[in-house]
Amino acid sequence: MSKWMVMVLALIGGAAQADTVRCKDALITEGDSTALLLVKCGPPLLKEDLTRFEENGFGARITVKYGERWTYNFGKQRFMQMVTVVNGTVTEIENGPVGE
Repeated sequence: MSKWMVMVLALIGGAAQADTVRCKDALITEGDSTALLLVKCGPPLLKEDLTRFEENGFGARITVKYGERWTYNFGKQRFMQMVTVVNGTVTEIENGPVGE
């Protein structure tokens, strides 16, 4: 396999996950607080609730919010960033499609 093909496969495979969000001169990483995220990156374009189904004490299935997914759009030259926030902490950062 050529070096070119290896590089292309590495880029494709790495496009789904991101370790950091770069906002201006700051880097946000997993474990950082949502307060720091807001100060460094500003408000997100979109906030979505993350929910799951649980059973309450009476056996009924209920929907429980456990976090949020914040979407940042940094323009056409960069991937959008999806940041999962749980209990005030950044728990996951993913690349999305190229921004607009």
